[in-house]
Amino acid sequence: MSNRYMLYAPKDIRLESFSLPEIGPNDVHLRSRLGAISTGTESAWYFGTDPQLNPNYQNVRLPHPTFPRFLGYEKVADIVAVGSGVERLKVGQRVIANYGHADEYIWPAEKVSPIPDGVSDDEAIFSTLMNVASHGVRRSRMQLGDTVMVTGQGIVGIAALICARLAGAGRIIVTDLHEHRLKLAKQFGADVCINISEEPAHHQILEKFGPDCVDVVLECSSSYEALVDSMAVTRRNGKVCVLAQLKGAYPKHPVFGVDFHLGELEMISADGSWELNAFARWFFGAIQRGAIKDLSSLISQRVPFAELDKGFQLLANQPENVVKVAVSFGKD
Repeated sequence: MSNRYMLYAPKDIRLESFSLPEIGPNDVHLRSRLGAISTGTESAWYFGTDPQLNPNYQNVRLPHPTFPRFLGYEKVADIVAVGSGVERLKVGQRVIANYGHADEYIWPAEKVSPIPDGVSDDEAIFSTLMNVASHGVRRSRMQLGDTVMVTGQGIVGIAALICARLAGAGRIIVTDLHEHRLKLAKQFGADVCINISEEPAHHQILEKFGPDCVDVVLECSSSYEALVDSMAVTRRNGKVCVLAQLKGAYPKHPVFGVDFHLGELEMISADGSWELNAFARWFFGAIQRGAIKDLSSLISQRVPFAELDKGFQLLANQPENVVKVAVSFGKD
């Protein structure tokens, strides 16, 4: 029997035993080495803040939400068996995959990518969110030398910062409520770090750089207020790309107000990624070349698989100390 976590309702997550299905010809049998807790989509389901859980949610693009749900999507695993039709993968390889919180799983071979030697599990676990961030940067159509503002320096924000820097941003301004995240952002290439705990970002940015100083905004905070605030400093015909799912109550002032209308701003959403294997080749190559460094320093806490709920409690009780919570399966 294998083990996995299922969410039965917000804050009601249970460890259950289940039987793996028979491996198909195009599948691989994976045994988990390292996982992670998503502070965005996954946590929104756990804490009940996902907009789909609102009673007024209109299910047009997505089916109506149901429970129980299998949470999680970041995994480093070992291949322990391959289906009869699988040729590019072999037993013993380390791979990245996007199944949920389980100690082993059957997964389509086309949806895993090998991890090369020289890339650690701690580095590889960031592959999924780095993929999301780089997709958002590409969606934003950021140009070489642009001034980029990244709102929120949780893990998605730092990933977006890294990707924007690699894509040629001229100046990167980042915002967050917590000073330790801003210090991390500085280490990963931010030029200007703004703490918004006492004063809105746009007041501070206008004082430093004047109006119309931002070409592209990458919204990574999940905050409507941060989204609105960023529009006040975005130049006319600038672009705002929302990478993080917005959560919580709508702000008292309108999201698409005067700054959006008179600025003729372009609003872009990013909810996806590059093709898995193409991105993995780029991402792992960038680590091997030294273009992306020190990702393991972004793991702020570790919890064992058997105590997964402690990771969510860290998010609830110590948000100022959390960047990325890794989930250990006892592998070297």
